[in-house]
Amino acid sequence: MSDDQLYTTLVASVVVLLFAWQVVSRRFDPFAPVWMFLVGYLQIYVVQATTLREWALTVRGIDIVTAANARALWALLWILAVYYSGLGKMIASVLPAPPATWSVPAVGTLSPVLAVFGLYCASMVMHQFSDESVSAEAALLFSFPFMTIVGAILLIVTGRQPGANPAFAAAGLAVSGLYALLWMYMGKRSPALIGVLSTVCAFYVARRKRPSWPVLFATAFVGSLFVALAIGWRNNPNYERSASGFVQYLGDFQLSAILKSLNVDNDEENIDPRKFYSHESLEYGGYLLMLDTVPEKSDYDYGANYIRCVSTFIPRVLWPDKPLYGRDKWVAAWIAGSELKRDEDFSGPAIGLLGATQLNGGAVGTLVVMGVLGTLLRTGYEYFRLHDSVPWVQAWWSLIYYNAWYTVVADDPANWFYYNWGFTCLPTLAALWVINKLIPAPAAPALAPAPAGA
Repeated sequence: MSDDQLYTTLVASVVVLLFAWQVVSRRFDPFAPVWMFLVGYLQIYVVQATTLREWALTVRGIDIVTAANARALWALLWILAVYYSGLGKMIASVLPAPPATWSVPAVGTLSPVLAVFGLYCASMVMHQFSDESVSAEAALLFSFPFMTIVGAILLIVTGRQPGANPAFAAAGLAVSGLYALLWMYMGKRSPALIGVLSTVCAFYVARRKRPSWPVLFATAFVGSLFVALAIGWRNNPNYERSASGFVQYLGDFQLSAILKSLNVDNDEENIDPRKFYSHESLEYGGYLLMLDTVPEKSDYDYGANYIRCVSTFIPRVLWPDKPLYGRDKWVAAWIAGSELKRDEDFSGPAIGLLGATQLNGGAVGTLVVMGVLGTLLRTGYEYFRLHDSVPWVQAWWSLIYYNAWYTVVADDPANWFYYNWGFTCLPTLAALWVINKLIPAPAAPALAPAPAGA
């Protein structure tokens, strides 16, 4: 076994041993963010690192591949050390307490509005490519389809409270199912997957329970299936782009396509050697590009991309020439190191967590960003555990914990916030925080806590 393969094996071994320890010690909590993080980490730095190895060695060479896999190992060990250090628990204990009450009339009024508004925005997205006359103002609605799942989660959490009207939960489940189905039809894997993950979380944490192993396996299968269905349907030329065509596609779907969507099967044996192929559009490929290119051929961005966590929310009507912070360095790296011709208008594949931290500042940038990320993930989880009987916290956690996966697989670990969550979940949850602080409502009856988690 070569060194690069050894590092990949060690990454997988660390995750397996951690999982086994958590299960044996009865500390495993499927809603702890570390597991969503590790799912994404395994997909890129184990699965992709293994299935793309021959291509990677040909394009980037053994030294870069070995260095990339070695960093994947020590970065994992570092973030786990921070995550389990106890720092997150200390920070969570001094944060403001959430509203203990839950106004059912407020939620019952707000949730249908959010669901309908989100569906309307989704219809705008569906027609954006066929209608070139959409104004810039109307295009803003493309950012808000996620409001549908926000409304659904609020309904589920409300309906699952002890003594609550179960019609709320039934309505929420119906809306979330419609949301996942709609986004599969639109060929978008992430929204469909979020619909599954957030729904399962809300259904159980509202009762301070955790799903059984059969339910967890079923959830993993359904989530993987939805991802594969969305990817397989997207731009598929073999079917008419209509509801009937989609139904036909569902009938013809082969379960083996799930392995390809998870990068387990990259179809290498069917590649025509006479044609040019590149895998740099996958996260591991983007990571290798950044490691090979920055800073020798292109500069670091020194974390400028994280300024977008603030600048994104400043309207261009107030700041017409607002830049996309860090984007210029991201594009410059692609131009300098890509196998393909890229220009300044390039907009494309994600580079994954370690590709982003390399662009932020190399090994030092990786240490800093992974340390901050490990602290944030654990702080959020400890805050949820500390207040897990509070409906506001149950809704908040159901709508945020899955983003631990996005921190690994997107352009950078904060992308989830300024790309979607900050526009949809944040204002809604902030409004409910204020409403439930100001409007008297009975507190939810106490329930037995769930088993201790990781």
